[in-house]
Amino acid sequence: MKNVVLVLRIAGVYCVLLLVSTASLVAQTDSASTSPPVGFYKDLFMSSGVNLTSRKTLPAAESLGLSYEYYAGKDVEIQNRLMTGGEHDSNGVLLYPDGAPRFRMIYVNGGGATNHGKSLELSGRQTLRQFFNAGGSYCGSCAGSFFSGRNVDVSTQKRLGYLHIYPYNTLNTGLKKERLDHVIPDDSPLLRYRQFGKENRVEGVYHNNGNWMSLEKGAHLENTEVLAVYDTPGKRPDKGAAIWAYKVKAETGRVVNIGSHPEGVKTGDRLSLTEACFLYSLDGTGAVTIKGELVAGETREMLADTTDKTPAFAKIGDGQIHRFSFQVGVGVAKTVIDLSSEVDVQLNLYLSQDLSEITTDELAYRVTREGSNKTMRVRLAPGTWYVAVECASRVQAAKDDSESYYVYDDPQGLLNGVPYRVGLQQRVRSRNSRVIGPVVSVE
Repeated sequence: MKNVVLVLRIAGVYCVLLLVSTASLVAQTDSASTSPPVGFYKDLFMSSGVNLTSRKTLPAAESLGLSYEYYAGKDVEIQNRLMTGGEHDSNGVLLYPDGAPRFRMIYVNGGGATNHGKSLELSGRQTLRQFFNAGGSYCGSCAGSFFSGRNVDVSTQKRLGYLHIYPYNTLNTGLKKERLDHVIPDDSPLLRYRQFGKENRVEGVYHNNGNWMSLEKGAHLENTEVLAVYDTPGKRPDKGAAIWAYKVKAETGRVVNIGSHPEGVKTGDRLSLTEACFLYSLDGTGAVTIKGELVAGETREMLADTTDKTPAFAKIGDGQIHRFSFQVGVGVAKTVIDLSSEVDVQLNLYLSQDLSEITTDELAYRVTREGSNKTMRVRLAPGTWYVAVECASRVQAAKDDSESYYVYDDPQGLLNGVPYRVGLQQRVRSRNSRVIGPVVSVE
């Protein structure tokens, strides 16, 4: 009897510990899901605008814990103000003042690709091209997949209204309101993120006038990754690409095109398929770049507006990171970096020899105390070093009364960018302790 009681007590303790552990894990997951992405305002923007499905929730973004916003309405004026900017936001919601992507990725819903593109007008389409070319990734389903391309079927000209960021034609399936099986090839990058059912098959994906890519020899296959193929015996797209990706330059984002409609499903393999597509798209955002080289004894003024078209000297946006390089010579004894702004926001300062991980590198120097003015004095080994300035302040977003888009509370003018200055001074070892630039006091 004593042994039974002992076993029950141990089991009870184990259950309590398991519940505590599970609660802790859930808390950590929830916390991680609400954390803003490093270097961006949010993870994803969903386009559900004019001539597109007016979707307001995105199950895969929810299940992945991605932060996202959307436009889900039919008002051309509102749509284009969001895309290209207005009085209080001259960049539009997708871009920072220097033209860099403000979101990591854009997702475009199904609907009417050509009419949607025309509704954006040239300025809106150019904004989307800028978003992609500057490093933001693109994912689209059905119409969203058509929209990224050059044209359809055998047309030889670029289609007016399309983005042309996927520089090849796609093909019409001619299939309406059907359920099509998708098979994930063994070498598909999607398998890095999710596992699927028997034989890597995703059954019954809804399809309505979507597109596909032929796997017969052609220039389009040289730079296109096939992520999934249709298994539709006796029908036009059989064994053709159902999902494909494109990225040939390190500085651009990645295009992931989905010919069908798995995006509305909340469980099972179809949800996993959308999640894997999103994750591969997000992992394809452009490589980090530097604004320029800091020069000892000089202060670099980052004061330019979007309209000045000088991105190397542009103001910094909400959640954005600007990166700079500088050289440390053999004779340099001390290095001083000074950051200042007249706007009361949270600016963080980082210093490292690792450009890509500068804000997360545990070995990086950092000054992140409250405020916008920072000074860092360090002794550095000779070589190339990098400075990062991060605007940790972000606008507050809320859905408008129609819940079709977001409005921002921005009393500090973050959307149009925060002006700042960053200076470099170096003390050089010599008989006379010569100094290049004034060595300021260190806080």
